[in-house]
Amino acid sequence: MTTLNTTADRRLPLAETGSAVGAFLGGLIGIALTALVVWLLVQSGAPTWLLGSAEKGSWYVVRASGTVAYLLLSGATVWGLALSSKIIKERVPAPLTMSLHRSLSWLAIVYTLIHAGALLFDHYYSYRLTDLLIPFIGPYRAGWVGLGVIGLYGLILLSVSFSLKKRIGHRTWRMLHHLSFPLYLLITLHGLMAGSDSGQAGMRGLFVGSALLVCFLTIYRVLTMRSKQRGARLSAG
Repeated sequence: MTTLNTTADRRLPLAETGSAVGAFLGGLIGIALTALVVWLLVQSGAPTWLLGSAEKGSWYVVRASGTVAYLLLSGATVWGLALSSKIIKERVPAPLTMSLHRSLSWLAIVYTLIHAGALLFDHYYSYRLTDLLIPFIGPYRAGWVGLGVIGLYGLILLSVSFSLKKRIGHRTWRMLHHLSFPLYLLITLHGLMAGSDSGQAGMRGLFVGSALLVCFLTIYRVLTMRSKQRGARLSAG
């Protein structure tokens, strides 16, 4: 009994340390991505344009925060697939991997909220709060923007489910996380079809590269699951 208690006592600090490190790494990634996007805006001459027109400020915030949000979402999706495929199970401690996954998801939500909130200050399209809360009623490409609204709600649901995992059970939690695939598709379509920069080669490369990586890891996951199921049936037979 003493040995079991000692083992449990050792695991608790390790889990807490792993969670803290994962959250810290997630924060660093968010800061790095923000710095990258700001640097790209500076290189494009955005500050000079902003000095000539303060009204453009909100539009650059919309673009920058949307790009960072999609990068974080892609990172969370890819990391989640790597976790479920057991690719990194033996290489990275479980508390750290799960904490990093949660951190990336919540950071994606934060930047998405900034992305949406900045639209309220846009002078070209007059967005109201209801346009951001209710899908498909906004003044600009309502259908494609509506997909982004639905994607945000779904992303919040998935992120909250991490904290409710013990209450709802592992099976329900896993079923909820199957929504991550259609949600990723909705948000990618939103970015491609509603994004003002989606016609640029760099942004198209981002969307296509992210989608290809997600597709590759999804196929890998399905194949490994089938291989394990086949092996289990052969062992049982």
